[in-house]
Amino acid sequence: MRIDDNEGVSASSKHLVFAYYVTGHGFGHATRVVEVVRHLIAAGHDVHVVIGAPDFVFTSEIQSPRLKIRKVLLDCGAVQADALTVDRLASLEKVLTHVITCK
Repeated sequence: MRIDDNEGVSASSKHLVFAYYVTGHGFGHATRVVEVVRHLIAAGHDVHVVIGAPDFVFTSEIQSPRLKIRKVLLDCGAVQADALTVDRLASLEKVLTHVITCK
């Protein structure tokens, strides 16, 4: 389902502005957030999404001036051997490297 700004579900009597920060650890979080954002916009609210994923994840589904996207790397991601095993030392080193290089 795609929405355009002309379509809408019953608008809230109070206009709200949401800031939605989404982890950049894979596309799974972003694709799930699309549905929430779609409903907030359809209800007449503005949504500012802060994310590291590509814009098309949102803009292919939602075309509205109420959607604002800001690209930011929110986390460096965990270093994992598999889906359930986190290498804590390597993850910490990755975070420290990111902090040092971003200054």
